[in-house]
Amino acid sequence: MIIDSHCHAGEYLKHFPESFATGMMASIHKPPEAITTSIPQLLAEMDAAHIDQAFLLAFDAQRTLGAKVPNEYVAEICRRYPDRFIGFGSVDGMHPDAAETVHYFVHELHLRGLKIAPAYLRLSPADPCWYGAFSAAQEAGIPVLVHVGTTPAKDAAKQYFSPTLMAKAAQDFPRLNFIMAHMGTPWVTQCIDLMVKHPNLYADLSIFGWYQSINTVAKTLETARQRGVLQRILWGTDQPWGPLGVFKERMERLRNDTELFPQGQPLTDEEWTNIMGKTALRLLPAQL
Repeated sequence: MIIDSHCHAGEYLKHFPESFATGMMASIHKPPEAITTSIPQLLAEMDAAHIDQAFLLAFDAQRTLGAKVPNEYVAEICRRYPDRFIGFGSVDGMHPDAAETVHYFVHELHLRGLKIAPAYLRLSPADPCWYGAFSAAQEAGIPVLVHVGTTPAKDAAKQYFSPTLMAKAAQDFPRLNFIMAHMGTPWVTQCIDLMVKHPNLYADLSIFGWYQSINTVAKTLETARQRGVLQRILWGTDQPWGPLGVFKERMERLRNDTELFPQGQPLTDEEWTNIMGKTALRLLPAQL
């Protein structure tokens, strides 16, 4: 089972204003319209790359950036393609009904994870305003995918980029599994340090795994292996910012090319299977 654990939904202008889309897509030299995810096209790309499923993400940065992909929008796509997409809802911790929204999208919309974007909302991921939503997620047994690391969004709050801010939330919610997006790029070493200290912290390879050199990715995976946290790393593309097929091909090299790894041992079949989907499945609750 191959799962892309970081895949965005949404449409230009309908969900993403022009200013937001322009800044985000300029980072990969594409026009703002390219921020739209065409579901038929995405499914075709998944089929071509033999990707079975994807975590499809809602997004809420409406309060600060005017960008919002509604939970209902994602839920409807998941309803139409239940074997292909696993939906994640999104909330703004500053909204007084954040906890109730999590309960709603879990039990009424049948979404199976929570995606938050603290820096986009000019909040720390450990701000107490999130704790109602975290409590609701912990109660439901769903994972929380947190944007960690840098972003091309010019109005995001840089002081909240660092993955070290995840430590308090991980400590305060020990039964809640957090996925740190992008390996905390560029603070990858700190991301791994945190995973060593907190067994409920995971990380995904989106952005980092594609935009860094393959040698850098291999070295990072070897470090994670040596420090005992490789089994908590997930593969994800950050579509539409990351490609599906060629990124998956790169991951194939990481289990076959002995020259890439400092110790000469590429990813074992078990390690590769975990990264490419098994770990993602373990994080999900039973069908809600």
